[in-house]
Amino acid sequence: MSIDVIHDPEFDPLSPRTLAEPGQAYSQLRERCPFHHHRSDKHDFYVTSRHDEIRQQVLADNPVWSFRFGNSAKDTMGDVGFVTDPPFHMAFRAVLQQGLLPRAVQVYEPQIEAIANRLIDAMLTHERGDFQVEFGMPLPAQMMCLMLGLPTDDYRTYKRWSDELQVQMFHETKAASYEAILGEILPFFGAQIAQRRRQLADAGITESSVEHLGTVLDGGYISRCLVARVEDRPLTDPEVLNVCLGFLTGGQETTANLIGNLVWRLLERRELWETLRASPKLIEAAIEESLRFDPPVLAHFRTSLCPVTMHGHELPERSKLMFNIAGANRDPQKFPDPETFRLDRPLAQVRQHLSFGAGVHFCMGAPIARMEARIAMRLLLERLPNLRLEGRGERVRTWLYWGRAQLPLAWG
Repeated sequence: MSIDVIHDPEFDPLSPRTLAEPGQAYSQLRERCPFHHHRSDKHDFYVTSRHDEIRQQVLADNPVWSFRFGNSAKDTMGDVGFVTDPPFHMAFRAVLQQGLLPRAVQVYEPQIEAIANRLIDAMLTHERGDFQVEFGMPLPAQMMCLMLGLPTDDYRTYKRWSDELQVQMFHETKAASYEAILGEILPFFGAQIAQRRRQLADAGITESSVEHLGTVLDGGYISRCLVARVEDRPLTDPEVLNVCLGFLTGGQETTANLIGNLVWRLLERRELWETLRASPKLIEAAIEESLRFDPPVLAHFRTSLCPVTMHGHELPERSKLMFNIAGANRDPQKFPDPETFRLDRPLAQVRQHLSFGAGVHFCMGAPIARMEARIAMRLLLERLPNLRLEGRGERVRTWLYWGRAQLPLAWG
């Protein structure tokens, strides 16, 4: 059925109201105008908000909606590595996916526990502080370092790089202007790649393979890329750099948002924290409900490869489409009582959220993000049972992300 009005004048993703309470704003957009044309002096894109349409018509293997122009309201660095379309995208995913499957990531459990316990040990030397600075951000940031094969000492630098990349991607409205920050990032990762290539050359290896991981090379994902093959050829340096940038942004920011959002909501309604303390078996349900209620990324973008009709309206080729994860995650057709954070939803139901996407671009890091959150919550409940809010803190800078940049807590 055609929708005649495709503009909701009340919705502005950059307004103070939306930035403060995006879940409500994006949910209200779904109800008022499920297919919306957002046009301003900064952006021009369409928004689709209903859960089933997003899952079945946008995120399924739909050749109309492309990922290769990047994941923002303007064209960004793309058509390389993960930022590609099928069939190549599926071949490239297979290069790293085996190491990120739920069973495979179990190898990281001792490292996650060790980092989390060290961070809690440091917190216990005082009685209050900024939870995100002391725990929520360092845990996934240091795990990102370990997974790439980088020393963890410089995790704050990598986080700064990630933050600046997100600002460039989502806030700059002209052609991408990444030169300054990429001037720091690309030489660093280029040197990391070159160092590993030298290690292979010094060992007299001209054709590397997985048998060299843990022997000549470390087992991190930079090294994994250098021994992998896609379509029967080695990965190019731009493809390896794309993997590094994927870990740099997706490997820490979203998990930090997940951990911070979950702790915030549980302490905001203290009875939820106490319920989880009494029944730790609900931790998994709490994580999935946090992903549904407070998606770490509020929406994603695709670009049309040809003219397309949606809701009776003609969209031209190269139109930008934002699919509204926050609104879809609160779609009452999928989730009863969607505006309430609850711990009693059946896992099969709550896992229908779209916070990790769906279809061919489903987030490969979902298993490790879930594991980090699960271990973090178990240890926080055990070791810091008296955690309590001392303020709302501040949200993250990037409008398309949702999490706490600051979360003041007390635990003494």
